Amino acid sequence: MKLDIIIPCYNTTATLRRAVESSLKQPELNTLWLIDDASTDDTWQLIQSLAKQYPNKIQAQRLPENGGVARARNWGALQSQADLLAFLDADDAYQDNALSAAYFSFQHFAYLGLIRLRLQPVGLPEKYATHPKLARGWRVLEMTVGGNTVFRRNFLLACGGFPQDALFRTFGGEDGALGIATVHNSVVGTLFDANEPAVLHYCREGMHAERLLDAELFGIHDSNVQPENMREANAVTERIGQQLGSLKTILNMPEHGTMPLIVSRSEA
Repeated sequence: MKLDIIIPCYNTTATLRRAVESSLKQPELNTLWLIDDASTDDTWQLIQSLAKQYPNKIQAQRLPENGGVARARNWGALQSQADLLAFLDADDAYQDNALSAAYFSFQHFAYLGLIRLRLQPVGLPEKYATHPKLARGWRVLEMTVGGNTVFRRNFLLACGGFPQDALFRTFGGEDGALGIATVHNSVVGTLFDANEPAVLHYCREGMHAERLLDAELFGIHDSNVQPENMREANAVTERIGQQLGSLKTILNMPEHGTMPLIVSRSEA
């Protein structure tokens, strides 16, 4: 069973090398895919340099125009032929052996399509770090981001990949829409025990975690997100569920082979 890591990259020269080095340390790694989402800085040059340095481990891809993190992840998923796909954000990093327990679990639990790794904050602002309900808010984050996920590739493709709807380019939230759909339609494995190696989540101003924690801990919501936007996001989650449900109907049929069809058409 092969495992690839996919890192979407957009203007990530300051942090990408750290993410790459942490990925190359993972014993389970087959290929590391670095997908440049039409960066405007020197990210592509750095990716090419890293690929030249590690030609047997790194595959470099560059998209012709910026399409967002979901499209970059999906492009990597389509290029890869590995059984398992781990997604890491370019400004985060794996602790040593962060993927070992997930790899072992996929080998022994055939019904798991997605496993989520523990997120460990680095540099979390004090107003969040000292909040009495941080653990609950952080658990919501761990279940709704993309950078701590390890998918069976066939399951991710059955979901339609990370949703690329225009709504998410404006407001974000594509990871959450996919995450909720997977929980509602499958068993999602979690490796959240404090002793498990984690994804190091480096905090910065304006990060997704900040917006989510503001909402979960302080009740501060993005005023730009309107009820119709939430309905649209929920519809995406429902769409993913319907896609998975249709596959269950097809694949759970006890019969196999061909079925001759006779379709009667009335004359106009």
